[in-house]
Amino acid sequence: MAWQLKRTARRSVAIHIRRDGHVEVRAPLRYPLNAIEAFVASRQSWIAEQLARLSELPVLPAWGEGRQWWHGGQAWPVRVLANSASRRTRVNFQLGVPAAPAGFTISTPIDPAHWPESIPKALQAWQLAEAKRVLPGRVETLVLTHGAQWRPTALRFRCLRARWGSCSADGRIMLNTQLLQLPEHLIDYVICHEMAHLREMNHSAAFYAVQSQLNPNWPAQRAEMKQWAKRLAAV
Repeated sequence: MAWQLKRTARRSVAIHIRRDGHVEVRAPLRYPLNAIEAFVASRQSWIAEQLARLSELPVLPAWGEGRQWWHGGQAWPVRVLANSASRRTRVNFQLGVPAAPAGFTISTPIDPAHWPESIPKALQAWQLAEAKRVLPGRVETLVLTHGAQWRPTALRFRCLRARWGSCSADGRIMLNTQLLQLPEHLIDYVICHEMAHLREMNHSAAFYAVQSQLNPNWPAQRAEMKQWAKRLAAV
């Protein structure tokens, strides 16, 4: 099985498999190559399972040929324009006005051969900036609704692969920037879930009682979140 090694200023080794089946191994700058190879060998079964799962998904159009990106609970078209005169990739989102089509327009100097990797990164960078702009307001609206005791000590935003959010023992809440792909009521579901952890740092009966206090509709929304996870994975 072929894989590509990418060294960064990270602390651990991780395997990232793109939607097109490209396998990238991310490792610390000075991590020994033989240890990386041993780690990949130990994860062969998991990698094979992920590649098999991806092979069952429908084939997606290439970037610039009909791909979509979820935002606000809707799949929007993504137009990619090659622009060799530009120094960097620019992402613009429009709800739809006479002068511009609805959806995302990306202008990039990057060669189309590298779009499968560069375009998602550009959209995720746009999503991070948008999360920093939008999500604090959603948190504050819920704090004003339920009381100042539910205000986190700090907010952070990251593109996370395995969870929608987290809460630390000192009251800091981390929110996944991919929340912006969901409808607003599901964003609030995740925020309320993390707010409940400000009082109960577990998933005990006491935690779910607090969650019900903040969001009585959470059971139905949790089921809806599972459907959205599948939907987002298929695009």
